[in-house]
Amino acid sequence: MLVVGVVGLAGRGGDGNPTSRTAPSTAAPTPPPFPAAPYAVSDEALLTVPEETRIAQGTFWAEAGAEYVVTMDLRSTMPEGSGGRSMYLGVTLSCSPRAGGPGISVGGTQNMLTGEETTYRNQGLISMPEDGGVDCSIKLSAPYDDVASRDTTFPAGASWEVRRADAAAQAPTDTVLPTTIAAGATEDVLTAELPIDEAGEGLEALSSLHLTACTGVNGSREDGRAWCREDALDEGGSTVTLRARMELVGEDGNACAELAAQALPADRIELHRHHRLLSLALETSLPERPCGRQARVTLAVHNDGPAPVVVHRTNSSLLLTTPAG
Repeated sequence: MLVVGVVGLAGRGGDGNPTSRTAPSTAAPTPPPFPAAPYAVSDEALLTVPEETRIAQGTFWAEAGAEYVVTMDLRSTMPEGSGGRSMYLGVTLSCSPRAGGPGISVGGTQNMLTGEETTYRNQGLISMPEDGGVDCSIKLSAPYDDVASRDTTFPAGASWEVRRADAAAQAPTDTVLPTTIAAGATEDVLTAELPIDEAGEGLEALSSLHLTACTGVNGSREDGRAWCREDALDEGGSTVTLRARMELVGEDGNACAELAAQALPADRIELHRHHRLLSLALETSLPERPCGRQARVTLAVHNDGPAPVVVHRTNSSLLLTTPAG
């Protein structure tokens, strides 16, 4: 949007009276040096293993006291005829405020299977203490040179988007993740709660979980330790289902109404895939007469086995927001 300012021009009376007053001049505020939200950047790249590169570089303008949700989407395919059955690719969305302060570093790692499109989606929240630019980019990493997929050239298309939120909450991960889910078990892994102000306002939940199947003890490490017991390893991998539910919470702290629920189709994390980044979104509106003043979203994982599955803290996220109108 182009803002045009009108400047008042000083003038003199025709009588030359030195006491004539000059009208104060006004000017429109200087527009920000970068685009404001909503804003998106997209890019494409060709990589050859081993290679690392950074794409989709851009800057958006953020205002003090505002909250911004930045989402990432990347798609890539290991071409038919490539060496090996799978190929590792790590992806990271990085956003850094120029004025300093907390930024975003989220993404995921997966082993892409030959001929199958692989998707990476993740998101983060930025709260700005002062006006300024925020630099964002997406890093692609296929760093290993001692693999069967060496010299494979593959495409990647990526984008990130920033939107302003009227209110936002982020699920804490430090105290609950990583965690290991046994075969046959279902566990709630992340929860976020957000006060609600107006009946009828919109709610959106965005989630991503970074999972590894216990097909090998060294493949599921975090915080300097292995999260798979050697006696529980199974090369059959894990079949997992990701479920999300959004509820209203009453004064007693219990759910008083379900607003939305969704589950992803069962996903197989087999030996050659091992890493998996699964994402799920929910969107709804509050009823005219909500039974509570708090909204809650819970993310659960069901593991059909036969191997245990690890939910990692790194690259797992859950946001609950009321998007700006």
